Formats: sequence, structure tokens, C-alpha cells
Amino acid sequence: MKINIMVLIAASTLFLVGCVSTKQFVPFPDQTKTVEDPTKARIYVMRPSTLARAISMVVRDNEKIIGSTGAQGFLCWEREPGYVVISSKAENTSTINIPVQAGQVYYIYQRLGMGLLEARNKMKIVTEDKGRQILLDECKPPKLEISSP
Repeated sequence: MKINIMVLIAASTLFLVGCVSTKQFVPFPDQTKTVEDPTKARIYVMRPSTLARAISMVVRDNEKIIGSTGAQGFLCWEREPGYVVISSKAENTSTINIPVQAGQVYYIYQRLGMGLLEARNKMKIVTEDKGRQILLDECKPPKLEISSP
């Protein structure tokens, strides 16, 4: 009887926790084009890991909220050229500073690890070949939201 109750509690916990999907709050560019607007740059933040499925990571471009990544998801947006700080918030905040140039595409890999209370994250820029492969093999596009949280 105790085993049945423990199995029921474990199953209920998994059901309640579930998975978090990737959500994007800014326009999602046409994926059939390398860069939709040639006066802008395209940025991808990819989270291919299945670790910490129940935790979303809020991604910002400078202070603007772009969206939140869930397991095996990615965000994609275009922005004007210039110096940008991309940040990702979990138990910690990881940042990447990029001098963005018009017509260029930037691929950022979001890596997760165990933290004290939540998952911790670290971002790094990867090559175009590696970024395209991750998108193709391991990530799904975001759900588009009309307004930010």
C-alpha cells in the first residue's frame, strides 16, 4: 500500500511540474531567409538541453524582454546594429556582449547546469555551422505571445 501511495505522489508531482514551452514576445522573423531585414542582424538563443524541463529562462536584449526558453527551444529576433548585451536569467544571470553588425547572424548556445535551488545557465556564442546544426537537430521554434509578461 505504501508503495502505491509513493508511486501516486511521484506521478502527481511529474504531472504538475510538466514542461515549460519556449515563448517569444517580439516579432519572429521569416526562417526561410538568412536575415529578413538586411539593415538588421539576426540573433538566435538556443536551449537544446532537456535538463530542467520545468524551468524557463528569461532572455533579454539589453533590457528588452525577448522571451523565455524552455527545454529544446529557441528564440530568434532581429535588431539594429550596435553593441548589445544578451542576458539569460535562471538561478544566476548569464550575459554575452556582442558588437552586432547589419546582415550578420549570431548563434548563442544556452547551457544549463545544476544550481542550489534552480538550474544555472551559461551562454556562449557558437559558429554558424554549429548553430544551424543545433537548430535543425535539437530545437523547436517558440510559441508567439501577443504581449510580454
